Amino acid sequence: MKQRSIWAYIVLLVALIALLAVALLQGATTINVTHLNAQQFNTLFNIRLPRIIAALVSGAMLAIAGAFFQAALRNAIADPSILGISAGASLFQLLGSLLLPALLFNKFIFALLGGLVAFLLLLQFQKQMDPYRLILIGVALNAMFVGIQQIFTPATSLGGTTFATSTWTTTLFLVILGIIGLMLALWLAPWANYLKIGDAQLQTLGVAVVWVRLALLLLAVYLTSTVTASVGVLPFIGIIIPHVSRYFVGHDYRQVVPFSVLAGAFLLLLSDTVGRLVVIPNELTAATILAVIGGPFLIFILARQGGQRHAS
Repeated sequence: MKQRSIWAYIVLLVALIALLAVALLQGATTINVTHLNAQQFNTLFNIRLPRIIAALVSGAMLAIAGAFFQAALRNAIADPSILGISAGASLFQLLGSLLLPALLFNKFIFALLGGLVAFLLLLQFQKQMDPYRLILIGVALNAMFVGIQQIFTPATSLGGTTFATSTWTTTLFLVILGIIGLMLALWLAPWANYLKIGDAQLQTLGVAVVWVRLALLLLAVYLTSTVTASVGVLPFIGIIIPHVSRYFVGHDYRQVVPFSVLAGAFLLLLSDTVGRLVVIPNELTAATILAVIGGPFLIFILARQGGQRHAS
């Protein structure tokens, strides 16, 4: 591992620990750990802790999903929210909660189904379009799914994602599904490296390109749908973190995946914490903070790639 990568890990871990302390102790109610009363303990253990864990796990999962979408589609601006995967999962999760509201597991199943539907629709265009037109198709799918969702829910209820309603039940469920997904991601990471080579070369090496790409895409859909079912749609993590990770640890997915886990967890917890603290006693959603960060980042990536294509 290069020295820059080691320092990146150290700085990220220190920043994450500091952020955890702020997220736990600061808010509308400031927690004093030396004089912890019953109300503060309830706030700390039953409100903030599940919220923090949900943000950490969700950020890690979306970062990996973005990295695998970019690897499998060979598209540097692929992101679950931009491609319409998150919106498809959100729509079907809503339909599931309307049809079978009493069962917790149902919303995860329906969200996964919605993510798969969006993925299959997108896949119909993948071979026929360049990366930029594929993104436009994803944006169109996203708009369609959101529009259908607004038929079933008031527009005011679609204002953004918040972790304020996170409970131990949903958080632990998310953690279990997240651990499964992240273990699979670590296992698939070496295979993602093969997709940096042309398909023809891979076939001569005996690599089943179609199955590798399909495995990465299905895992990315699973990770995205699970997060969406738990906390809603969160934009731009899947595009920001893979680029940042590759900058610090290189293009080897055996390094990109673990670094993205930490960086994605940090970014989402930071977004939620800033949204929670900046307008006390009110809150800005994590999705709002991510949009403020991610919008300019996407413009930067598009401008840089446009310049590279023009130069070539």
